Amino acid sequence: MFYAPAQDVQRPTHPRLHVRDARDAHIVFEAVRKGLLKPVFRRLNELERSNYIQSGSLFVWEESDDEMGLKRWTDGRVWSQSRMREPYLFYDEKLATDEPPSEPKTKCTYRFVEGPSRTWTSSAQSHYERSDHHPLGLVKQAYSAFVFTSVNAKPRKWHLTAYFTYADLPSIPTVDQDPLLRTVTVPPGVYKSGKARSRNSDASTSGIPSPPSTPSPGSSGSRPSSPMQTSPRAKKDRVVLPSLQTAIAHTPMGFTNSHHLTRPRMAEDQRMIQMLNSRPIL
Repeated sequence: MFYAPAQDVQRPTHPRLHVRDARDAHIVFEAVRKGLLKPVFRRLNELERSNYIQSGSLFVWEESDDEMGLKRWTDGRVWSQSRMREPYLFYDEKLATDEPPSEPKTKCTYRFVEGPSRTWTSSAQSHYERSDHHPLGLVKQAYSAFVFTSVNAKPRKWHLTAYFTYADLPSIPTVDQDPLLRTVTVPPGVYKSGKARSRNSDASTSGIPSPPSTPSPGSSGSRPSSPMQTSPRAKKDRVVLPSLQTAIAHTPMGFTNSHHLTRPRMAEDQRMIQMLNSRPIL
């Protein structure tokens, strides 16, 4: 977990960077893990927000459960609902001067700073092309990942929050253009996207996928063949009766009712039966 003295001024992890995909985000995370870039340890104060929440700024922070760390990112601005443009979430700043456009605007194709001959594609471009109202103010870009530092350690959740404007975006350098980040190699298996796509994702407060359940011994794990579905409460209260042979075997003297089973006849009873059978029928 990231910790720093409270008096330290919190600056952007990178002052000017455009991240295009998950690979770029993982490179930034790896640079933080190696100590090449500094993460944010706490919420920004008013002065820090005023100075550093601007186009090009990028912040990396770790999600924490205690009061000393960061639980959520706040910047004091008003944002639209999130829009997923794989693998990032985008938020458009709501400005007081925002008005619904009277007619569709011509879409632009942004280019890299090294020359107009090379067009680029990224999540930011996808967000621009798929938005009905093209944002004029700041755009917030967010990504999260689980960080697996060792086999037995609990995964840590890191977040990346970046800001840009579309007017400024073509001039913001990318990872490949940064002298420090272009040399960073991401080891396999360390970073895994923090997005939760399963229907049961809300059941876990940590957001970490739960391991698959293992069937109990002797259970096939298949559904019952009966067409009638059994509710969980009915399954819990259901009484399973033993087989007839098992019930007989565990009753006193090995039987339940004397007239259901044949017992050896006494010698006197056998003699009376023979006498009755030998009498002629009238």
